[in-house]
Amino acid sequence: MNAQSLLINSLYENYDSYKEKSITDKRITNADIVKYFTDKKSSENFSFEVAGKSLEGKPIYLVKVGRGATKILAWSQMHGDEPTATMALLDLFNFFTADDHFNDFRNSLFDSLSIYFIPMLNPDGAEKFERRNFASIDLNRDALRLQFPESKILKAVRDSVQPEFGFNLHDQDTRYTSGHSFKNAAISFLAPPFNYARDINDVRKKTMQLIAVINETLQNYIPGHTGRYSDEFEPRAFGDNFVKWGTSSVLIESGGWKDDEDKQYLRKLNFVALLSAFNSIMNKTYEEKSIEEYSAIPENEKYLFDLLLRNVEYKINGVNYTVDIGIKTEEIPADKGFYLKGTIDDFGDLSTYFGFEEIDCSGLTLAPPEIIEKEIYSEKDLQEINFSELLAKGITGIRTENFESEKSFVKFPINIIANEKFSYKIKTDGNADFLLKKGDDLKYAIVNGQIYDVNINFNKIKNGLILK
Repeated sequence: MNAQSLLINSLYENYDSYKEKSITDKRITNADIVKYFTDKKSSENFSFEVAGKSLEGKPIYLVKVGRGATKILAWSQMHGDEPTATMALLDLFNFFTADDHFNDFRNSLFDSLSIYFIPMLNPDGAEKFERRNFASIDLNRDALRLQFPESKILKAVRDSVQPEFGFNLHDQDTRYTSGHSFKNAAISFLAPPFNYARDINDVRKKTMQLIAVINETLQNYIPGHTGRYSDEFEPRAFGDNFVKWGTSSVLIESGGWKDDEDKQYLRKLNFVALLSAFNSIMNKTYEEKSIEEYSAIPENEKYLFDLLLRNVEYKINGVNYTVDIGIKTEEIPADKGFYLKGTIDDFGDLSTYFGFEEIDCSGLTLAPPEIIEKEIYSEKDLQEINFSELLAKGITGIRTENFESEKSFVKFPINIIANEKFSYKIKTDGNADFLLKKGDDLKYAIVNGQIYDVNINFNKIKNGLILK
């Protein structure tokens, strides 16, 4: 490994020393940001201020690090439900204000670069964990009209700083893959175009070269798990306009990683990716990279399900057919957290697709689940039920007329059915609830897209739904 690779690997290994311990999950809000800066102190190389306020009046912070001639601007959570980079920026601020064996590297960065950050550009959307701002506007489509305060803040900072490089930090659908492969795109990139012809000028070329550096770094940790967005021009988007305005703007999108629902590993990768980029800008090593290295990153595709059940026997009119079932599981914001909603995303021959989790169901037959009638009035009543016993009998739903709740889910591995006419149906976009049997023996119960393995009494069902 060369000196730069050794440095970045050492930062990767020491990451936990800088991870902001007050942030343990991805449901980060403006209150967390305010508390962080309330407890933080300015220094010679680290300062922060309120750059303005959101439509709903929440503070939007601007952080500055360093005193060098080369200027950089990074902004995160333009979309309120895309928090991964925001967490990583807090970790970066901890790194920049630390005093340890990385001091020489820090001081070199401070001498060479002036880095500006806007962590959480859309605090109103973050509060509700929604993509859009308080007025239901996608801020990344407001770069031309510049009507909303959040957009105006970003543009004003950009015009004041005149950064040479920009970092547009987002999250993407977890089910993107790196090309047509079984590997999900954990991190994806784009060097945005500045016109419909997708021309490459010096500004865009530097973006491509810098992405090649970041991608090379991440291959050490997630080999084959990066992707590249198609580069259609979007004249209303900030990234495209930053390039048009003269800033080499790198789009970084955090996708998914197996068993990393709160994106803590992807948070770490963002930390490493940004430091790798800053180091490359400082040393100008990106100039050694080619456009071809950027173009060689596989394009994002969508060949991934959260759960893929292969080779299921499906009997219709007495005839057996072989089908695959692709299930997606969405996180729905609720109770300052999330609940899961599983649906059948596709059904049929999915042999060219992959799953975060896959089960070969050869020899297993698809069957409808059972529903029992039971007087249940609240979640407290559910605490008395032996769910393993119910699931082992193929019961995935309790029908009751008296269940009182304004929520759409229960924190138990069962569905509550509050509609006397409701019945389970196997169909695309329908509820992912069914049984898998071998003869008369139940092997798996699928409840809300999640698995109960009867053979080993293993329950992965985090919540059920209230079906009305």
